Amino acid sequence: QQGRQDARAYLACTTSTRRWLFELAHTDQILADETPTPVPFTRAWFLGLVNYRGQLISVIDLDRFAGAKTPPWQRTDRLLVLSADLPLRCALRVAPTTRVVDQTHLRPANAAPNTLEAIPAWVADRWVAADRQDYFSVDLFALMGSPAFLDITQPDIR
Repeated sequence: QQGRQDARAYLACTTSTRRWLFELAHTDQILADETPTPVPFTRAWFLGLVNYRGQLISVIDLDRFAGAKTPPWQRTDRLLVLSADLPLRCALRVAPTTRVVDQTHLRPANAAPNTLEAIPAWVADRWVAADRQDYFSVDLFALMGSPAFLDITQPDIR
């Protein structure tokens, strides 16, 4: 029973290059048919702003922030709005496929040394789900505390 109380529920989201896990308590809503309004002189991973319940929130391409090449905004993309309880109010670009996963259905991933890739410091853990797919759980507090995440301006603009 103690193990069940400690288990977390995650929202599993797919992006263009990876599968991510976000603690369900740190998510708010998934928006469809919202296209970010671009903001000039910002980094490529900062997709722009959207109006969410009368408030402008930033839209981030997490894959691109992690260094991956991503396709341009697709009409099928969704926005995962993060909880107002977090330090920053923002949304992340995700694919339409999302589901809730209980931590008890995940097992830690053991990568062979020659297949290790650079994992960002804000990735808390790497998991394998029952579908045998790798997922990366995101420490949103670490992500939002990262100086690189807080600096959205293009480097040559300063």
